[in-house]
Amino acid sequence: MEFEELYQMANKLAKEEKVEEHTYISEVAVAILSSSGKVYMGRSIKTTCSLGLCAENVAMSNMILNGETEIKKLVAVYEGGKIISPCGKCREFLYQMNHKNLQCEIMIGGNKIVTLKDLLPSTWSDMK
Repeated sequence: MEFEELYQMANKLAKEEKVEEHTYISEVAVAILSSSGKVYMGRSIKTTCSLGLCAENVAMSNMILNGETEIKKLVAVYEGGKIISPCGKCREFLYQMNHKNLQCEIMIGGNKIVTLKDLLPSTWSDMK
């Protein structure tokens, strides 16, 4: 599967929706291609008291429910179609879920593809 397809899937979901007075399904969505070739989606959740979840965490939770943790490709999209990079917390989380994820390809803009290792040169595990 090409990044363009993953981008289109995430972009369709990248819109804010109010859930409750101070709770929103946020404007960030992610599409992940797993090592088995299955696509997992996630949308971020934000609350006014900082109890939200990043879209990458939601997508990984869906992967775990299906017995998977290894990622081949990932693209995160902000409302309006802007491609964004996973935050630092998500970078470490994806690594912690499967160390092979350091090799996953991540689209961080237009046609720019990097690996998780490029974005996370030092992992928490490296700090001994």
